[in-house]
Amino acid sequence: MKSYTVVIEPEAQKDLTDIYRFIAQVDSPIPAKRFLLKLQESIESLSYMPQRYRKSFYIDDENTQDMIVHGYTVCYTIRGNRVHIVSVFRQKPYT
Repeated sequence: MKSYTVVIEPEAQKDLTDIYRFIAQVDSPIPAKRFLLKLQESIESLSYMPQRYRKSFYIDDENTQDMIVHGYTVCYTIRGNRVHIVSVFRQKPYT
């Protein structure tokens, strides 16, 4: 099975930091840290079979895909043997 290197781009790293800060503010640092660890584990899982998720609904690019994790979307691009995480954000509810 082919293995990929996961690269979290600076914009996505900022997204993760902002998510942590938001959850820590509305709840507390401990649940924020637990949730961030779940997100990071899911992101690292993209090192195997990153093609298993859908084409991005949010970014109009054939090479960008979305992974949904507990109501958050992780947008990423596969380039060669690397998976580049480009954005992480809360999904908006349909109204």
